[in-house]
Amino acid sequence: MSITFKKIESKTRFLNPFKEFSLDEIPFEIRFDPLTGETGRVYDLQYKPPERSDLEQTIQRSKEMFCPFCPESLEKSTPLFPKGFIPEGRITEGEATLIPNLVPFDTYAGVSVVSREHYLGIEDLNPEKLKDSFSATLLFVQRVVDFDPQVQFFSINWNYMPESGSSLVHPHLQVNCGYVPTNHHRAQIEGCTRYLNENGRSFWKDFISAEKKSGERYIGEIGSTFWVMSFVPQTFLPDVWCIFPEHYSLIQLGMGELGSFLQGLSRIIQYFGQKDIPSFNMSIFSHKEDEDFRINARICPRLLPRPIGNSDRAYLQTLHKESYTVRPPESVCPELREFFNR
Repeated sequence: MSITFKKIESKTRFLNPFKEFSLDEIPFEIRFDPLTGETGRVYDLQYKPPERSDLEQTIQRSKEMFCPFCPESLEKSTPLFPKGFIPEGRITEGEATLIPNLVPFDTYAGVSVVSREHYLGIEDLNPEKLKDSFSATLLFVQRVVDFDPQVQFFSINWNYMPESGSSLVHPHLQVNCGYVPTNHHRAQIEGCTRYLNENGRSFWKDFISAEKKSGERYIGEIGSTFWVMSFVPQTFLPDVWCIFPEHYSLIQLGMGELGSFLQGLSRIIQYFGQKDIPSFNMSIFSHKEDEDFRINARICPRLLPRPIGNSDRAYLQTLHKESYTVRPPESVCPELREFFNR
């Protein structure tokens, strides 16, 4: 079988009090991810994010708290890597400093402090501001591979602002390297292996061809990167998927490939900001040696959906491991594509 964008259409009915209790219905779709087979619920609701709240209080409160990433604290309050691993203790690249993660999520775990500035607004996250911190994470991955050749799985991750789960306002990336992939990473690896075994072809090549032919979710290409909206969004509002069609490992990337990715990432982030989306999660998934895998990144918008300040994640995502979105990616894509390619 080849690439399929499988979905089941359904609907729920009720007597609507806002329509004089007449019979009403809400349609929705259950979609199947073409790579992993995971399902997600897609609605088309009349939803508009609330206006971005005034961040001044959040930023001021964060400045009154201890911040280990600010220049006056970084040297004396953050840990050092063992000398046998990274002799200089930390990796410094321009404005960025990469240090050990005190809450490690893998065997080798680092935090790349993006800037000396305590707060960078979403409009400030341009390729120039991001280059040093992402370069530091690539250097860290290479150091890990040189130190421990058995490591196979890498990821670069970002929680921007508290709505995304970040515990600090000071922007920072998290890079993880280890022997066991996370659940989603494993599902991706198993999915592309299964597709290769069943079809004798690369999932990624067929997927890119199918999305370009469909055009419904295709955003564009920059250099060595391909950008598309996810058929099965992972978050309350639709997310974006970036694929490196020719690269399976972060250790293959040079400054040209990184620059292409950062251009696209910055455009997606700027679009979020224009739509009053204040926060996002990002993860880049990479394998060390599986030549059928492809580096890919997910950029997910995060927000507090209503003025009460509720989370955009609830029991469905947390316990059922089922995503849902209130807007189909196909309805968002034309505007995002125009913004991305202007």
